[in-house]
Amino acid sequence: MMKKILFVLNNLRVGGAEKALIALLHEMDFSRYEIDVFLFSHDGNFLKRLPEQVNLLPAPKNFKYFDRSTKSAIFRNLKKGNFSLALDRWKFSKLLNTEKNDAVAEQKAWKLLKNHIENVNKEYEVAFSFLEKTPNYFIIDKVKAKKKILTVMTDYQSLGMQKEIDVPYFEKANQIFVLSEENKASLQQIFPEFREKIIIIENMISEKEVCSLAEEKIEGFPENTFTMVSVGRLVEGKIHEVGVEVMKILKDKNLTLNWLILGEGNRRKSIEDKIKVYHLEKYVTLLGERDNPYPYIKKADVFLHLSKFEGYGIAIAEARILKKCIVLNDFTTASSHIKNGFDGVITSLNPVEIASEIEKLMLDKNLRKKYEQNVSFDKDFAQKILKKIENIIEN
Repeated sequence: MMKKILFVLNNLRVGGAEKALIALLHEMDFSRYEIDVFLFSHDGNFLKRLPEQVNLLPAPKNFKYFDRSTKSAIFRNLKKGNFSLALDRWKFSKLLNTEKNDAVAEQKAWKLLKNHIENVNKEYEVAFSFLEKTPNYFIIDKVKAKKKILTVMTDYQSLGMQKEIDVPYFEKANQIFVLSEENKASLQQIFPEFREKIIIIENMISEKEVCSLAEEKIEGFPENTFTMVSVGRLVEGKIHEVGVEVMKILKDKNLTLNWLILGEGNRRKSIEDKIKVYHLEKYVTLLGERDNPYPYIKKADVFLHLSKFEGYGIAIAEARILKKCIVLNDFTTASSHIKNGFDGVITSLNPVEIASEIEKLMLDKNLRKKYEQNVSFDKDFAQKILKKIENIIEN
């Protein structure tokens, strides 16, 4: 008899967790497992990459009211007589406007959301959350499963989340998976009472798929010019604004280069404004989300990744698969990706220092070639991750 498995995520827009889930689903054995996926909203460029054997559950009917304009949502529900939903939507809007920390706002919002989201009408062998906060809470409160596996995809402390909100959910979880040794140690320090539940399962990456998709033809890539590429959401944690400072320093030195940024998010306007202030419109291009970022990474001279924190930087791992010269800042898990001076560069977040390292790479092609030759990726990586997932299901 096939075992019923559930995976829960917010949506399938472009991001590390989304990429990892799609890669994992393509590796799963559908002769052994009946797999459902639950998304709060059925949108995102990766929806079309769901394997046909996967059953996509209906999105919760009322979630759309928390994902659209406040006035429209409140008016529609008052008109229908859904007064409690209208009131909670108003409270939801007030929470988002008053809570400065986005992660904490999402934690607190679940109290309002859960009143209007129905339970999943099915029982599972194992239910996996694939992102912290809302998917975790949903699995505990709304899903029947023999085992409930929660996740913290990034550094909990760096997100500034409120421990007391997560404690009752972590208590009910069978296991909590994180993406790296550093994140495990950090989470065990914050939640010592759950240290035995915390395990490491890195994000799944398909080397074969990355290399295949990297061959796709793209237009508009700057030719015969030193070009950096970054892949990541335009959100506070990714600090692309620092990269804009770096580009200004390099431009002021009369160095000619381009920086292409693939991703979307709520910091777009802030980044665009900074680009205009520094007159970098010809040098920095925000390309938005791309279904397939790999041809851009492959053609780049340098893969630049600046971040306040990472769980397991899936975009960095993909750049390693494509044997690129990689520049990272010194976030907590940076050294788990590359060794500074051997297969890439790890620098501080100081724009002057980052600019200096990039200038060296621009002027020394042999140095770039050395890093590209030294960078490597474990060819058995996907199978190792799959085995960890299957062990959780079977044991």
